[in-house]
Amino acid sequence: MTPTRVNQLGEFTPLWEAMDRLITDAFTTQRGWTTWANGRQALPVEMYETPEEFVVRAYAPGVKPEDLSVEYEGGVLSIRGRTEAPELKDGWRVHLSEFGYGEFVRQFRLPRSIEIDNARSTFEHGILTLVMPKAPEAKAKRIAIHTPAQLGSGSATG
Repeated sequence: MTPTRVNQLGEFTPLWEAMDRLITDAFTTQRGWTTWANGRQALPVEMYETPEEFVVRAYAPGVKPEDLSVEYEGGVLSIRGRTEAPELKDGWRVHLSEFGYGEFVRQFRLPRSIEIDNARSTFEHGILTLVMPKAPEAKAKRIAIHTPAQLGSGSATG
């Protein structure tokens, strides 16, 4: 007779899966906006680095340029903005509203120094693009590799 393994916790699997979905849905990006516990929204952002600069792109549809603010202090980049809900007229009823309204802020500590005085920004089609040149000390420096023959020495020292 072959012993069979009984999974005593198997009947709890649907509960675990439901709890996993609940936690995942509560803390992940939904429909383009990251929802915080206090109900405020934060705009989705992508950040990348080239050898010469940092680029930050923020997706802010429906936000007017005058309602955006960008600050850099102590190595921290802050992007603030706000959107206002449209005014409902008499007789109008909202059936579904997935747009985020209100104030938002995103803050990032940049991993390298930048030359903030030479930073550029554009806002087009709801996308804020910030291009921030790296400070000279933050740029990668190449170290030449020499052989003993190139150095004019016949032996390597360690």
